[in-house]
Amino acid sequence: MRNYKQKLLDIENAFDKLEQQDWMSCVTVIQELVNENPLNMDVYIRIIYILHHILVEEKYTKEEGEILEVLLKKYFTDSYPHFKEEPEYLFFVGKILYIAEWYFGINDDNKPIENRLAFKMQKKAFEKEPTNKLYKWGYLFSKKEKEEASIIVLEIISENNVWINWLDKKGFPGKYIITSINNTIEL
Repeated sequence: MRNYKQKLLDIENAFDKLEQQDWMSCVTVIQELVNENPLNMDVYIRIIYILHHILVEEKYTKEEGEILEVLLKKYFTDSYPHFKEEPEYLFFVGKILYIAEWYFGINDDNKPIENRLAFKMQKKAFEKEPTNKLYKWGYLFSKKEKEEASIIVLEIISENNVWINWLDKKGFPGKYIITSINNTIEL
């Protein structure tokens, strides 16, 4: 029997194909995984990233889009109370929350950055684990302190790939963060 990581990887491997995918079969797998792993933080983080990516980057029908939107909001709303003290959850979900936050049922666009939930999540992750360079980078980047964030990125990539290897094990969310880190270097 395949574990949840392999099932999620199968969905992630369908990303960025030229042809439209059958996202409803992916939804079925996602719902099964949540039912089988109701308190697994990693499952929720990866599902949130998958649903967000499909909504923002992939082709889907109107009906699929409506279902995907409902599920993304539901899984965020269901997971946040359980994991809002977990730095890893705060870091990953706080990072993706900046993009198309309305899919999460949040309307923070007109608020100062310090009052936005995404920023608060990044800040809290760093405050809980101030020695974690990824969390520090996320927080500094969120504060628009790009020079300081760039210095942390250089430290992240120069430490024998410890941080990058950890991200690699996180599936699509990890790849997303690695891309963000690489974009920081290019700034």
